[in-house]
Amino acid sequence: MPSAVVDLTELVPIAMRRMDRSPLFQRWMAGDFVWVTSVALLSEFKQVTNRSGLARRIRRLARDALIDKLLADAVIVTPATDFPHCRDPKDDIVIATAVAARADFIVTADDDLHDPALAVHLQDEWKIRVAFMGEFLDALTARSPG
Repeated sequence: MPSAVVDLTELVPIAMRRMDRSPLFQRWMAGDFVWVTSVALLSEFKQVTNRSGLARRIRRLARDALIDKLLADAVIVTPATDFPHCRDPKDDIVIATAVAARADFIVTADDDLHDPALAVHLQDEWKIRVAFMGEFLDALTARSPG
């Protein structure tokens, strides 16, 4: 079963609406992939969603329910200390989490994580594919029997 680290670019939209309406969340609940995260990544998510621009658009209870669900049911890893760095150091936690987990995917809309040189290095060295949400969901569908 594939595993994926989900970046904040995808977590924030899930928190902005009901979790169960997210195709990504639905696929996770169906057991189609292993969701991998770290306490550090979830802490960053909480910090980012507390900023005034997002705090007005995200219900704190919904965000906290998502964090609680991930802490209870996702695979939690300690981020790696040896990993390829991103040109935006704020994205390093995503990469460090994926490397530590030996994840199959990083699911993100972040251009810095989709940098061609970084994406090739992650694929070649660590076997981690950087994918947009649609690409990831398509990959899951391609793996599903029937």
